[in-house]
Amino acid sequence: MEKYKLYNLRFLFFLLLILICSPIVNAQSSVIHYDAALNYMQKNNVDSAKIEIDLHMQNVDVQLDPENWYLEGFIYKELYKKYENENFNSPYRDKSLNSFKKSFKLDTVIARTKTTKELIRYLAGRFYNDAVLTLDSLNYLTSILCYEQYRDAALILDSILDIKKKDIEFYLALGTIYVEIYNSDKIKNLQFFNLTRDTYMKILNWDPNNYAANYDLGLLYWNKGVHLMNNIDYELNLDSVMQVQNYSVSIFKESLPFAQKAYEMEPKREETLIVLSGIFYSLNDFPKSKAFDAILKDLQKEK
Repeated sequence: MEKYKLYNLRFLFFLLLILICSPIVNAQSSVIHYDAALNYMQKNNVDSAKIEIDLHMQNVDVQLDPENWYLEGFIYKELYKKYENENFNSPYRDKSLNSFKKSFKLDTVIARTKTTKELIRYLAGRFYNDAVLTLDSLNYLTSILCYEQYRDAALILDSILDIKKKDIEFYLALGTIYVEIYNSDKIKNLQFFNLTRDTYMKILNWDPNNYAANYDLGLLYWNKGVHLMNNIDYELNLDSVMQVQNYSVSIFKESLPFAQKAYEMEPKREETLIVLSGIFYSLNDFPKSKAFDAILKDLQKEK
């Protein structure tokens, strides 16, 4: 029995020793992985460096040191360049930017923060280029994600940057893509009418005097009203036909303030005059429709 108690005491002492020493062992192991990752990068062996930095970053304690995030960001940037340079949805690039962002936030070493900003600038440029390249009817979701990553990076590079100019530029182009998808099948792709409307309204919240957003919204509503009127099924009962006609009129009325705003801003734009003439014609206000037609003809004579 005494021998058994002694054995238990020795076991507990051994277990306690392990628990006391484990943080030291973990810390030493973590340093080993960091040094190994750095050594592999110096030898241009990015694959082995990845394995080591992944092991290193599993230790929660190291995540308070910007140097660790910097090395992880650099390794994943190199992985992106090696394996995913043409992947618009590159996980390596996302992780690299995230690591650099964390490093920059924690860092107080000016020399290293300057280098970090240059690396973020490189990734920001790649995100922006990919946002432009994927801005089409098939890849628009990828384009949005790339632009948002670019936007985050750009604001890190310059915290007082007026990003709204770029936002407006991007979302105007995105609205054009939504319209293209909607127009390809107005019934099947009805949700893209709402997406287009919401996109242009977002722009007007930023800049109420944006000509393009006002004009495009006026045109969007007018075209929708025209489409509804042209596709009335007159075999329906009279009440149903009247409902569609009344709804079309409400759509025309929604288009009017946007088209008028665009006209106030750019009174000599032919496309705006055409839309306004069409809206008033659709609302059975023929004198105003003819008036805008006359302005359009006079404008064309001046050319």
